Amino acid sequence: MERKDCFGSIQEVTLKDGLTRTDAKPECRTCEEVRDCLRYAKQAAEEKRAEDELQKQNMIAQIIDLSIIISNEVGSCLLEALNRIYNSSFGEILFRNLLLFYEIPQEIFSTSLTIPISSATLDLIQGERVRTKSPTQPTGTQEPKASKRGFAIKVVLIQNSFQNNRKANIGLIAYEVARVFSSDEDGLRQIESTLDPSEKVFFKKMNGTQRIPWLMEKWGFLEELEVFRKEHSSLVAKKSS
Repeated sequence: MERKDCFGSIQEVTLKDGLTRTDAKPECRTCEEVRDCLRYAKQAAEEKRAEDELQKQNMIAQIIDLSIIISNEVGSCLLEALNRIYNSSFGEILFRNLLLFYEIPQEIFSTSLTIPISSATLDLIQGERVRTKSPTQPTGTQEPKASKRGFAIKVVLIQNSFQNNRKANIGLIAYEVARVFSSDEDGLRQIESTLDPSEKVFFKKMNGTQRIPWLMEKWGFLEELEVFRKEHSSLVAKKSS
């Protein structure tokens, strides 16, 4: 029996409350291949998850390789923060960005930053551009805005980390990543593209300062945010006294 063009169109969607909904077309009710079609869709979904996991690990590896981190403490916190952000339900917005981190010693007044882009990084970027294009898009039609915007490199500078305070350092890293996306027009578009209509309306009403903790909550860093704020306030008070 030949597979139809719609084969694999039946999808099982997990809702926010944990329940599962099956999405299908009206004609699926009379189709004799529903079971095979659903099995095919599940297999395709599993392959997509495996591909996303590989992409996530490649992205994190590229970030660690290209970033300039001086202390092991910050490096360890950076690895944990990136893994948690990418594994969150909101982590998909990072896939069209290469985040780089530069740890600056506190005693240095000014510095320069050189980013050596390797062939592996270019392969990663080119692979993302291919994925953003529709495989069924006719020749000569306009590409979606996401693919036209391409791939962004965002640099985060870290100068004031907190010695022997892992939660504060993780909160600092997550805060700076959230600030990068909350203060950048392209970052804002990427965030809004993942929101449902009600969340999008709420998000647009917030200012830049309000968006940072909101995004950190989505990533699961509220506890680290509180520790970071406390330590940062203490650091500012010491410098001003």
